[in-house]
Amino acid sequence: MNRLKGFGLLALGFMTFGLFLGTGNIIFPPSAGMAGGELVWHAALGFLLTGVGLPLLTVVALARVGGGMDRLTAPLGKVAGTGLAVAVYLAIGPLFAT
Repeated sequence: MNRLKGFGLLALGFMTFGLFLGTGNIIFPPSAGMAGGELVWHAALGFLLTGVGLPLLTVVALARVGGGMDRLTAPLGKVAGTGLAVAVYLAIGPLFAT
């Protein structure tokens, strides 16, 4: 296992920050707060759970298994894991846009 030091750790931190900070995370929270009205704290909690909690949980899960999607879905088997990966990639990409 390689341990990061100095510049490598700093670069990984900035890359992870850049990965999760997109336009949706800048525009969506104020718009969700306005739409929430009196329930602004419920909207903020929902955004924190889905916009921060789920990506963080994904990074932790991938770090625990020590790899990518193939290692994460290894208990499902190769065919089911590939099918799940294809379904997820399609859902967050072309199917969502359609």
